[in-house]
Amino acid sequence: MKKLQSDWFTQNWIDAEYQKYVLMAYLQTVRQNFTENKLYPDLPDLRGHYETGVRFSRGKGTLNAAFPKRAQRVVGPPPRIEYKSEVMDDEYMAELDAIMTFALPRFHSMLTEGQQRWADIASSLTLVPIGLLPLRPEEGYLLIYTPNKAETHVYSFQLTLYSEQEPGGRMIRLHFVEAFRKSLAHTFENVKLDLIRRHRHLPNPATYMLESDRSYPVQETLLPIARQLLAQAVA
Repeated sequence: MKKLQSDWFTQNWIDAEYQKYVLMAYLQTVRQNFTENKLYPDLPDLRGHYETGVRFSRGKGTLNAAFPKRAQRVVGPPPRIEYKSEVMDDEYMAELDAIMTFALPRFHSMLTEGQQRWADIASSLTLVPIGLLPLRPEEGYLLIYTPNKAETHVYSFQLTLYSEQEPGGRMIRLHFVEAFRKSLAHTFENVKLDLIRRHRHLPNPATYMLESDRSYPVQETLLPIARQLLAQAVA
């Protein structure tokens, strides 16, 4: 299934049964990805959908007030005009309530499952420095090593100055550099020296190795977790 839009519950038909079907199809895809240990981008998307649903449920009165109104009748005395929302009638709100009542616990359950998988995988990984670290370790290289794989991947990394998306206000940017085969002559220390020799704009880079005993999807899991672990290590 394609990505679930942020306003999925108001798209197409405001019908609880239809939107339940849309939601369950999406969650089935997410569950399959989690089973395959593919956590990104589904995990942050789930968090966004859950938080959007909570905000919507808490702010229905504000939302209702934002819709256009039309004069319904004049009552009194004293005379006053009663207005009715052109969109948010009771039936419409009842459908939205039913959608959110169904969706929120399921978003929360799947989000909890994904967060636990993330924590379990992160705790199984080992992040160690290669050689001495500089006084300012905000930029350097990351080596991703899995013993049962022939190649080790090398990424350059940089700690950003500011990011609204990250809890700590900063995030790691990664860029693929190359891959190499580890050997007795091609050690991690020698790879670091070779990187310094060939990329002179980083004469004293912070260099880390992320080791995983199991094979995990690189783009969907290892790199997102590596960003978090690196940010914690160098921030």
